[in-house]
Amino acid sequence: MMHSLLRTLVAGVMTLAVAWLCAGCASVPLREQAASASGLTRSVFSGTKGEFVAIVFISTECPIANAMMPDIKALATDARARGVRVIAVHPASWATEQSIAEHARTFGIDGEIDVVLDARQEIAAATGATVTPEGALVRLDGNGGFERLYLGRVNDLYAAIGRRRATPTSNDLANAIRAAHEGRAIPAPAPRAIGCFIEYSSSSPSSSSPQQR
Repeated sequence: MMHSLLRTLVAGVMTLAVAWLCAGCASVPLREQAASASGLTRSVFSGTKGEFVAIVFISTECPIANAMMPDIKALATDARARGVRVIAVHPASWATEQSIAEHARTFGIDGEIDVVLDARQEIAAATGATVTPEGALVRLDGNGGFERLYLGRVNDLYAAIGRRRATPTSNDLANAIRAAHEGRAIPAPAPRAIGCFIEYSSSSPSSSSPQQR
């Protein structure tokens, strides 16, 4: 009986301790918890309700992404004229701020496009990106969350791995941006992106991030 009473007392103390440590935990929305993961994530998905943000996932090491940089630069210019923010994201744990800055200068997007390092791959996971280059278009909800409107290829410069066209014949992400800006439906499903697979690290967040709805 004494052993049973002791176990009950210990269990009670542990329950109180856990409750004290987690006081207020349940009051924090999942979206808010995800958005607080890093300042980078907050900066990308924070904005006015209804604002469109286009994200292009690129890599310093992917030849397909690098070949598409002039097209991405042109896309950013067109999007900016429509009031759409464009962000070039490097979803790589091995990249550095120095290497992506050098890459931006080499391909002429330094000062033209916001370039960020997604070392923890939070942005890639939140949008569901799997390759570089790949484009996503989201509509912000004003609270750190978003609705994903498009995820797929930037354009069809590459018909397949090793099969490059002289010029793209379909600028899919740019078309999605124009459609969203004009209030038109975006064709679905989006064309699949062709490029280099994003190597997610074991510590990367799940692609089922609560920020996406």
